[in-house]
Amino acid sequence: MDKIAVASQKGGPGKTTTTVNLAAGLALAGYRVLVADIEPQAQAGVALGVRLKGEDVAKSLGFKLQAAAQGVPTSLRDIIIDRSSLLEHRKSQGVLHLLASEQATMVNAQHILHAAGMERVHILRTLLDELDDEYDFAVFDTPPAVQSLNGVALAASDFALTLCMPKEATVEGAVTMRATIRHVKDRTRGLADPVYLGALLNMAHPMSEWKTEEIDVRNQMVDANLLPFVTDIREDGRISASYAKGMPAVLGFARALPGKRYAKFLQEVLDRMDSPEEDWVIAPSADDLLDAAESNTSIPAQSAKEIAGA
Repeated sequence: MDKIAVASQKGGPGKTTTTVNLAAGLALAGYRVLVADIEPQAQAGVALGVRLKGEDVAKSLGFKLQAAAQGVPTSLRDIIIDRSSLLEHRKSQGVLHLLASEQATMVNAQHILHAAGMERVHILRTLLDELDDEYDFAVFDTPPAVQSLNGVALAASDFALTLCMPKEATVEGAVTMRATIRHVKDRTRGLADPVYLGALLNMAHPMSEWKTEEIDVRNQMVDANLLPFVTDIREDGRISASYAKGMPAVLGFARALPGKRYAKFLQEVLDRMDSPEEDWVIAPSADDLLDAAESNTSIPAQSAKEIAGA
């Protein structure tokens, strides 16, 4: 099972929608996928049509993390929620399962983990070990980097990606997040060493609608070596509407622009997972795109190695 964390320094750039659309896209492609909602706000569950209330709160991942953090033997099997019904009528043989969360239980887990320090940072990775052969991918919706739960998620990950939006502050956050990912190996004493996959530009716009800040953000993502994905995700009301309906846009609007762009992004993620960083195709800067549009020329794809040597 390959474990992918979707992470950012702060909330806001679209971690949850990216997580559930990446996971649902993988399931749509026929893979066995587990979504882990490690965010106390429990939004990944909502995005997949699950809200833990009443007796169902007992299924919160928060309880399992609390137990594991206190050295109590436990298993994730009895809290897995099957959301494969979302794939019905889409001719997919994939599996979409969820480890849901609930705010109070996750906040309590956060407090326990904070008190335990780095000694318990491995708990999620350990809990997932028993499920390793049952899924092809696990995708983590993570809380902001300042929380201990973020460290637990990264320590369980094999790969990690971050996000920006057309706001300059998000580039600074992504740079910080990449540095955090780079230091996971040291912080976990070699237990985990997630591969940084790149940065996705979320809530983007077509070139004809670019404002100065979006141009600056696109340029900075390249200049800061964030390895931006070629595909961006455009601002689209259908994505937020999909969240409210508990149906990821990659499923609900598979043939429309949101679904198609998430599908292209998914393919880029898989390509990067299967190839060395120097072979990755990196998004051009906004300046290069604007110059090419003005001169009516095309921009040849550049690899990370070529950009690093520029």
